[in-house]
Amino acid sequence: MIAKTMLPRLARVAASLMLPQSCVLCGARVEPDAAWPLCRSCAVRLRGERAADANRERCAVCGKPLISRHGRCTRCRTASYDFDTVYPLFRYADDVRSLVLAYKGGRRSLSGFFAEELADVVATRFGGRVMIPVPPRPGKLRRKGWDQVEAITSILERKYGVIVLRALVRTAGAEQKVLNLEERAVNMRGTIRLVPGTVVPADPVLFDDVLTTGATLSACAGCLKSASASRVDAVTIAAD
Repeated sequence: MIAKTMLPRLARVAASLMLPQSCVLCGARVEPDAAWPLCRSCAVRLRGERAADANRERCAVCGKPLISRHGRCTRCRTASYDFDTVYPLFRYADDVRSLVLAYKGGRRSLSGFFAEELADVVATRFGGRVMIPVPPRPGKLRRKGWDQVEAITSILERKYGVIVLRALVRTAGAEQKVLNLEERAVNMRGTIRLVPGTVVPADPVLFDDVLTTGATLSACAGCLKSASASRVDAVTIAAD
């Protein structure tokens, strides 16, 4: 009898033989047992880049690699955030940017790859702490049918045992991607709310897909600190 744990893998192999997948980055045929549309070579290269960035000096606030030795990047020397630190896995450039855009564009199976990469960092840096996902804009689920942050969060919770608390909701506001730095901060004011009855832990870890200006994460952290959190760190797939 075939073990139940082998059935998903066998199903993927069978499907790939009938409709072979291509790597979203290099176009090469993906291995038959691959769980996501990313070839082994590209996955290894991305992990190597992540490991290299992990050993570089980073901004003490936003986590982006530094080009100087001031401890903080140019933006974080003057900006004020409600979160304490952010740790991005990758830089939002080149192949990582292509991968994130493919994911947001509908390649939902990439959530497994991102969750696997995040699980290692979450366990190492934030082991045992509660993860709180950044909530989607109202209407996003209705328009797109899914939320990329929640898709990854649910895998982290289900497969890797990460403790997740869906503590936040978001009210209407303009899309952040169409706004500049100052406009993003203004746009987020008052748009993040705590789910009624939520007990906020002392040191939660926020999760979002991409750090751009920090406005969204800061608004979420401010809401959590207003509710009783004393420290709020964050982890993201990438930083732009």
